[in-house]
Amino acid sequence: MALSLPPTLYLLLLTASLSLLTLSEARSFYAGSAGFKVLASLSFLGGGLALASSKFTIWTWDAWTAENRYPITLITGLAFGLVGDVLLIPSKQSYFERAISKSEGDSLWFKAGTLSFALTHISYIVAFLSTASWEAFRLPDFALSLAFCLGLTHWLGFLGGKPKAGAMSVPDDMKFLVRAYVSIIVTMVSVATATDDGWQRTVGAWMFMVSDLFVAMDTFGPRKAFSKTKVRPGWKARSVGWLAYFWAQMLLAGCI
Repeated sequence: MALSLPPTLYLLLLTASLSLLTLSEARSFYAGSAGFKVLASLSFLGGGLALASSKFTIWTWDAWTAENRYPITLITGLAFGLVGDVLLIPSKQSYFERAISKSEGDSLWFKAGTLSFALTHISYIVAFLSTASWEAFRLPDFALSLAFCLGLTHWLGFLGGKPKAGAMSVPDDMKFLVRAYVSIIVTMVSVATATDDGWQRTVGAWMFMVSDLFVAMDTFGPRKAFSKTKVRPGWKARSVGWLAYFWAQMLLAGCI
């Protein structure tokens, strides 16, 4: 199966916005970090819409047919991803005060963003299942993927396991939400693996999960205070996570 991606314009937009997002984060430029993150999100959503528009008319009720369930639910997932990205932009105070005792995960905006990303994964699950019959569903692939993902997240402490000392600290009032979210994303990854007739969907799904691990480490991991330099602590890890996430979304957009 050949690689399929949205039009070049959106790939260039993502490349540029990601580069500027990383630079803004490295230099602690809040407006740039927020603005270029939204621009990067618009690039994968716009790319998905452009690809879908080239195949069928998506802006009419006639498009809402069983045959179009796959691309429409994928676009819905991309849209929820954009909303989640906006909701997860930290406040200006939180952005600069990375050494405060209260976890960023305690905020209402973070919880709303987590819910939005859960809806992203649910949309993808529906989309992936719509492309494969139960006879074509590869149960061994699903079971192996699910077992690996659950084992990893359990070891990290998200599903009740005892995490390595000092690695993660999920607030008690967030544990149910985090566990529910983890259950949904590992299901999405496993369904993608079990229904993909090529490789692009699978790679995109696994990259998405990897990016979420970086988000978890940034949110619930040990926090470092700002140094006297303008460099924002943790920007390198966040940049790697963003690279995995935004290109995962672009790969999934290319599956439309």
